[in-house]
Amino acid sequence: MRYATPIILRKYLQYHWVAANSKGHGVHSPFVFKFIQEILNAKSTMVGVENSAPIVKKILQEIEAVSSSSLKPKIKLLIARLVQSLNPLTFSVTGELKPFEANAPIDFAFIGEGQDEAKMLQGVNKLIDNMHSNSCIILHGIHTDSTMEAGWNLLKKHSNIRLTIDLFSIGILFCRTAQKEQEHFIIRY
Repeated sequence: MRYATPIILRKYLQYHWVAANSKGHGVHSPFVFKFIQEILNAKSTMVGVENSAPIVKKILQEIEAVSSSSLKPKIKLLIARLVQSLNPLTFSVTGELKPFEANAPIDFAFIGEGQDEAKMLQGVNKLIDNMHSNSCIILHGIHTDSTMEAGWNLLKKHSNIRLTIDLFSIGILFCRTAQKEQEHFIIRY
C-alpha cells in the first residue's frame, strides 16, 4: 500500500538532506561523475534523443504500456538518455500490467512500481542472473511503499550488483563486474 503524502514528503526531505550534489561535486567515483555529467545534466531533449536512438522510443512506449501511472517527464528524459548511452540490444520491461520475462541475456531492464515484493524480487533476481557487466536495471517508485523500499534495500546487497544510484523516484542498479567493492550513491535529481 502506498505511503500517505506526509510520509512521502518526510522521506523526500530526508533524501534531499543526504543526497549528493546534482552537479557531481564530492562524488569520488569516475563512473558516477560521468553518469551525472552525461546523463543527469545533459542538455539533450527528448526529441533529439529519440531521433538519435530509435530503441529509446520503443522502450519508452513499452514502459508506458505496462505502467498504471505515467512517468514524470524529467524521469522519462533521464531513462531516454540512459538508454541512448547504453544502446541495449536486449531489454526487459515489467510493470503492474506485465509479468517478468528473463530467459536471455539482458542489457537493460525497467521494473515498474506497485508489485508484490516476493514476485518482484524473484523476477529481478532472474534478471540479474542474465545480466553482464554493462547491464543496468531501473526500479521505479523505490520510496512509494514499504515493499518497494524493502525490495530496493535487498537488491542493493545482491552479489552481482556493484553500484546503485538512488534518485528518489527511481533507483538504478548496475552490474559492473569490473568494480571490486559495492558502492551506493544517493544523488539529488
